[in-house]
Amino acid sequence: MAFKSFNCQKYNSLFHLGVVKIKQKLALTILLLIGLSMTLNLGTSFAANSSSTSNVQIKNTTNTTVKTTTTSTKTLTTAKTVGATPTKTVRVLIYSYYISSSEKGALPSCVNGIKTALTNVNNNNLVPGYKFTYATSTTISSSILANYDLLVMPGGSKGSDYMNFLSNSAESAIRNFVYSGHGFLGICAGGYAGSQYVDNMYQGLGVAPHVRSKSVIHEGTLPVTMTSSGSSLLGFSGTLNLAHYNGPAMYASGGTITTFATYADSSTGYKGYGAIVGDTYGSGRSVLSGPHPELAPQNPTLLAKMMIWASNVGSSTSTSFTMSQINTAAKTVKTYIETNKKMPSYVTISGTQVTMAQFLKLLTSDLINVNSGSKSSIALTSPTAPGSTVNTLKAGNIQKSEYLKIANSINSFINTNNRAPSYASSTLGKIGFGSMVYMFSKIMVYYASNGRLPSYVSMTSSSY
Repeated sequence: MAFKSFNCQKYNSLFHLGVVKIKQKLALTILLLIGLSMTLNLGTSFAANSSSTSNVQIKNTTNTTVKTTTTSTKTLTTAKTVGATPTKTVRVLIYSYYISSSEKGALPSCVNGIKTALTNVNNNNLVPGYKFTYATSTTISSSILANYDLLVMPGGSKGSDYMNFLSNSAESAIRNFVYSGHGFLGICAGGYAGSQYVDNMYQGLGVAPHVRSKSVIHEGTLPVTMTSSGSSLLGFSGTLNLAHYNGPAMYASGGTITTFATYADSSTGYKGYGAIVGDTYGSGRSVLSGPHPELAPQNPTLLAKMMIWASNVGSSTSTSFTMSQINTAAKTVKTYIETNKKMPSYVTISGTQVTMAQFLKLLTSDLINVNSGSKSSIALTSPTAPGSTVNTLKAGNIQKSEYLKIANSINSFINTNNRAPSYASSTLGKIGFGSMVYMFSKIMVYYASNGRLPSYVSMTSSSY
């Protein structure tokens, strides 16, 4: 700090005047200090209850491996505050092999679009609780994939080109990566490559083993309709306009899939077919997309949520609910179904939105615990809803021994497949997804009111 200098004049009158002013300033300073002390004491409670956040820019160091180009981006990290939810990082690897002379492979516009979208998500906190780091690689191997949660195969020249570029060991590495619990996102050409089979053309990687693709010729923006799964799992509803450059139209074959969005019109020739779908492979998940959420009109939030679902990277902290909390939620769901004749998209438990697939897992776990005499809290997991459901239920009663057996079967299925089953078999017929939720909600509401499980549960033929 620099102080201004001044010239002293050797006059007694001025000297004495200066002494008086100094004394006055000292007195004023003392008064100010006393006032400041009182203000600080009065403000202590406010200061203790206030928190602030600061943004820190972190630039990752560039790493290089043989035949691998790793590109890092600046990611935005928000300083933690007391009571704040920890941020979970999703580590993304983008396949980027491209032969510029023949314009084959992963198109740079698609690779760059993904990078731009993820930077946007990070910098603008578009998906609270998550941040994304990414790298690109022109080769795939088990050792490279070991550092990531999700592999993205972006839009490219052709899905068949990807299959030709990948060595047998690379294909095996991708399958093992997903099967062991990681994620795969295939967009356009990557969607063709990730499916089980492209009709009348070629075999894909099969990391979405229940998805078959129809070859589509269409370029330009088109509308897609979000399904109830798209609404509950990705947070989007209604119609979205997305870029499309000959991406696949998809449907289920040999099992159930989760359809997030369908083609809304006939511009592809496949109205109603899957535009964005999800599937499970072993312990892992895959999302395949015909449209390009990374290209204009870009939708970074949709892209990020597709990645989160595929990677299955959940909250940094485990969420669990008590028996009482689950039973209270069961009453809410039961009332909603009986009033609206349909299943709700979610129920809020202790401030947490829980999808019906998650709630079915909580209900069956709750029932199993009650029957075994346990009162342990139950952890929230992330199963998905079935892509479709079947309900052939007849009116009648399901006895206690049978509904307990059904609960164990459903719980086991969800643990194995990380999704709710399309139906559960019973003596009254096939119980659809919504009817399962309703049945077990009724059972747990009865238990909460009577302190014991019912001898039977009455069911109607209605489908929810």
